[in-house]
Amino acid sequence: MTMTTRLLLAAAAMAVAIGVAMAGEAEPPLDKPGLPAPTIEEMDKPGKAPAPEPPALTDEELGTEPPKEGEAPKPKGFNPFRRRGTKPKYAVPARITYSDGKVLEGWVWRRANAPIRVFDRKRKAHEDYFLGDLARIDVKPETEKFERDWRWKNQGSSEKVFLDIGYFWNQYVTTVKTRDGESASGDCSGQFYILLLDGKKDKWYLYKRQSGRDVEKKKREDLTPLVYVKSVAFTDDFLKKLEEKKAEAKGSTGKE
Repeated sequence: MTMTTRLLLAAAAMAVAIGVAMAGEAEPPLDKPGLPAPTIEEMDKPGKAPAPEPPALTDEELGTEPPKEGEAPKPKGFNPFRRRGTKPKYAVPARITYSDGKVLEGWVWRRANAPIRVFDRKRKAHEDYFLGDLARIDVKPETEKFERDWRWKNQGSSEKVFLDIGYFWNQYVTTVKTRDGESASGDCSGQFYILLLDGKKDKWYLYKRQSGRDVEKKKREDLTPLVYVKSVAFTDDFLKKLEEKKAEAKGSTGKE
């Protein structure tokens, strides 16, 4: 073996040893700014209170009956096939009159007996009222506008071209009056239920704003005005009339 070969082998062995030593050496950790450790006061500080649970539905709302003697209780849950003609205990009799003249009479309520909320424009504050404390609800259109439909002039253009067809949209003012004479007038919206005298259940709504965007768009003169709840009178006079009619029918049947 020549001297040159020996030198080359020695240099290669030294290079391998240096590589192994460098591979086994751990890289120093990078200095990263960390968050300060929490103090004892912060650790003992109570967390945010959990949101309150919604009120439980009653048997009347669930459409369930209490178990009979000797039967196991049935699990509670929303029953889409609830009994016909059921209503919650807090339902109140009322007569609903729509703007097109339609009248509905029956027992009205809101889910879980939630109050009706009105933004009183005079007091500039929200006021809550339970349906059982009200004497009347009156709704009047504040704004009635015809909104014209439009399209872009050309593909990729930012210029609008308004058409002759469109839809109506209204804004309403709702006034509620309690049996004690208190009243509030302003903005109100919500979904309610009614059980009619024939046992059918239906929904009715109060609107702050109502739009006819979803109906077929037509010319202004061809459009039908939007239908809304015009008034709600909390009275049971129709129940008395119904009892009188039943008594008359029973009397006439007995005479025969």
